[in-house]
Amino acid sequence: MKPMRPRRRMVHRCEVCKHGLEITYKKPQELRRFLNRAGRILPRRLSRMCAKHQRVLNLEIKRARTMAMLPYQLEESAPIGAERGRGGRGGGRRFSN
Repeated sequence: MKPMRPRRRMVHRCEVCKHGLEITYKKPQELRRFLNRAGRILPRRLSRMCAKHQRVLNLEIKRARTMAMLPYQLEESAPIGAERGRGGRGGGRRFSN
């Protein structure tokens, strides 16, 4: 049996901490970087922020949305699961009559 190598943790440095940036609802173009194509807020592992700044980011995005500076939905997208056919969760009949 091969000896197991210890796993290395990926070190993510928060961009806000590193550069001393300020997250505010007044800069909606900067906040758009942290939204995916559907308009959802990116999780912390994808946005590469520390927990403190991710909480601030969530709050500021929600503020910008309520003030209509950011849309709630960016693209007109199909509902979740629509790419599978008739919609739903994929169950149902196997053979049509």
